[in-house]
Amino acid sequence: MFRVQKYFFIFLIISSLACAVPGLTLPEQQIVNTETSIPVFTETFTPTSLPTFTFTPTLIRPTSRPVTDTLTPEPISTIDTTLTPALPTNTIEAITITVSRPTNCRVGPGTAYEIAGTLLVDEEATVLGRDPSNRYWYIPNPDPGIDYCWVWGEYATITGNTLVLPVYTPIATSTSTPTALPNVTFDLKGLKSDRCGSDYWVEFQITNTSENKLAFKSVRIEIEDVDTGTKRISTSNNFINRDGCGTYSGVNTLEFEDSAILSAPSIPYNPSGHVIRVFVTACSEADLKGSCRTIRISITP
Repeated sequence: MFRVQKYFFIFLIISSLACAVPGLTLPEQQIVNTETSIPVFTETFTPTSLPTFTFTPTLIRPTSRPVTDTLTPEPISTIDTTLTPALPTNTIEAITITVSRPTNCRVGPGTAYEIAGTLLVDEEATVLGRDPSNRYWYIPNPDPGIDYCWVWGEYATITGNTLVLPVYTPIATSTSTPTALPNVTFDLKGLKSDRCGSDYWVEFQITNTSENKLAFKSVRIEIEDVDTGTKRISTSNNFINRDGCGTYSGVNTLEFEDSAILSAPSIPYNPSGHVIRVFVTACSEADLKGSCRTIRISITP
């Protein structure tokens, strides 16, 4: 404490002396105009070479993620360029024919041609063609024999547009006029049924009504049970009747206007009450040759 007071007392004495000495002046401060004179310092920098560092990249192979779900890719639809677009097709309505009375179906369009079958009343056939005169119609043969034949249109009713039918021209023969063939005709009449043990058959009567007194020398008999679909066929160069389990009777040739009783092929059941269709083909020569005709009847024994 005493030392502080001592220094303070000395300071006061010096200050008093400064104020009491005359002619003592302090040096003036030099004012520099900073607007006109600004010292510029230039320093030269010489860069030193930097050290060279060599960087070697380190490849880090990522680890595979654990598979938690099994993804099933969706199937990719493909387009088959080999497909050919279906073209619209025109549907042609079938043309059919029916007759109001039994009409012969011949091997050619005219009465000079042989009869191949008969189109019956209430029977319908598909028309496949026409002759140039539009009087005969080409159809599948409704009876056994040739596959196709010509039916006269006098008693016919045609259903459909006949203008689309092709025109078939008969093949020309060596002569200008076809040679007339004998007209084979006969009548059929259903009679009864017969049997021997477990074999049953139906019987019918045939009468020769052919033109030119033509005789029959062979016959073919086909039956069809409409109820069961059973079919049987027999051919013979004789006209035979089977009488139960006893004797057989018949003739070798069926002359004009003669009649004979014929037995149809047997079936192994009782056909009573069934509808039996009987197709009979009679020919002027043996072995179903020459001029032939087929007629159909139905028998319900």
